[in-house]
Amino acid sequence: MIRFYNKPECPFCYRVRLVMSYLGVTYQNLPHDDPDNEREWRSLTHAKTVPVLVDGDLVLTDSPVMLEYLQDLHGGLLPEDPRDRARVRSLVQFADNPLGRASREIVFAKRGVPEVDQDQERIAAGTRGFLDALPELTERLGDNEFFSDHYSVADAALSGRFALTAAYGVEIPGQFDKLKRWFESRLEDEFFVSASPPIVTDWLAGRPVREAS
Repeated sequence: MIRFYNKPECPFCYRVRLVMSYLGVTYQNLPHDDPDNEREWRSLTHAKTVPVLVDGDLVLTDSPVMLEYLQDLHGGLLPEDPRDRARVRSLVQFADNPLGRASREIVFAKRGVPEVDQDQERIAAGTRGFLDALPELTERLGDNEFFSDHYSVADAALSGRFALTAAYGVEIPGQFDKLKRWFESRLEDEFFVSASPPIVTDWLAGRPVREAS
């Protein structure tokens, strides 16, 4: 069984959990800072980073390599056409930068900080960057159900970023209706909740029930 050392809110860990859950891969979800796990985790990564994926004698310490490994094992994460594959991979990069850079500013300014002490300028700058990223994503999604011809690594990376950002108070505005509908559909994926960190599941539990359209 795959052993997966990670932390709940790390977006790189989150996307790998989403992909493994989507594929139905059985794995041990091991918090890296749990005293029972920390010593082994530290022995596996020189950089002392997460995620770390261990499959037998194979140790992987970079989430893009993990996603490629899961694609090679199980398929279904990338389209067949090389040009379409490149587009999907570029969306994973977009999830990290610029979308991820903006999301990180919001999350880091709020996580564990009393509201009265939060850096509002940092939050505002992150929110502006977040909103600035949405038109390009809307265009690239178009009228499609997914960012590829089926669920892909791009959908996992982007939905995880959006979920974390929403849980920290910044959601996709209504004018980006196609993107918002795509995100709502990802929240309803049967594997989404099981792969999500507590802050996201708490946010989901507190949302109004969406009426069927």
